[in-house]
Amino acid sequence: MVISKGEDWGEHVHEKGIVCTRHDREVFLNTASPIKGDIARTVGSVLQKRSEVAVLKSREEWHRLPLDIIQIDIRGHIFQAAAHIRVGHLLWGECYLFCNVAYFKGFRVFAKSHPNDAKVEVLTINREMKLRQRLLALMRARKGSHLPHPHLSSRQITDEYLRFHQSLPVFVDGKKRGTTDALRISVIADAINIYIPSDPK
Repeated sequence: MVISKGEDWGEHVHEKGIVCTRHDREVFLNTASPIKGDIARTVGSVLQKRSEVAVLKSREEWHRLPLDIIQIDIRGHIFQAAAHIRVGHLLWGECYLFCNVAYFKGFRVFAKSHPNDAKVEVLTINREMKLRQRLLALMRARKGSHLPHPHLSSRQITDEYLRFHQSLPVFVDGKKRGTTDALRISVIADAINIYIPSDPK
């Protein structure tokens, strides 16, 4: 169910075998409780200490959260991301960030993003933006203060076909998946579940 403003997200469950994951793409492979990465940062479940992780491995009380995923179609080749897709280079040329979460590589790019709103957040970096301006914007993004900016634009989409000025590299949850000058992007609502610690009931 897509989350609406003011509604509770997820449900309390009793479940064994939850795997603590350290990379966003690992949530596809496991019954996952993300403890590192941009999904973990967004849902507030980042853990640093080994002792905290050890406690999680033995617990059975969880809060299960449905999570949207992003899907792209590059001329019939389908790729899916749990957290984000980057098309282009951050420091030069045109670049696009497609995010399902508030963070990208630890930077708070989309302060109001919710990973279960059935929308993809898009940040477009204009190809005219100079290197110095990009570095300053990255510094400001740590606090989420990079917008507004004349060379940055932010919006939300659900399904869209995009063409680029030239062929650009495509990174899906941090892994390069090829290059393209066009793709279709869409969101699949409630596609998977993740788990965060919950108090016993």
